[in-house]
Amino acid sequence: MKKAILIAMAALLTAQAAGADGPLFSRKFYGYIGLGLSGWMFAESIEARGDADEAYERYKQATTGADAQTFFDESRRFDTRTVVMGAMGVGALWWSVKMLRGQPQREELPAPALQVKGIDLEVAGDLLRQRVRLTMSKDF
Repeated sequence: MKKAILIAMAALLTAQAAGADGPLFSRKFYGYIGLGLSGWMFAESIEARGDADEAYERYKQATTGADAQTFFDESRRFDTRTVVMGAMGVGALWWSVKMLRGQPQREELPAPALQVKGIDLEVAGDLLRQRVRLTMSKDF
């Protein structure tokens, strides 16, 4: 299940970077996917916190040193999972809000214009084709 979710996230991210069109590749769709992922990650974080508390209680009640070490390590592992899943949940929530509320990025940069003693220079670039256009005109 976790591998399927990671593969789906990777496919969605690469499709957006490729500039694919359609309803499945809109910013709003990505925002809702991110919102669902953040909820799932927060739920996993809460569940890991409960498991860490249970493991720590078993550690405090352990009768042998080996059991105490096992339960302590298990408690630390669940604590780490709590922090990681919580941080990933915050990141996914931030990303989903950015996708739902953010403005689409402009494809081209604004063209700078220079004027030097009656000569007008206009520089335009196309980032996708990696080309630059320079236009010079005289104003006398």
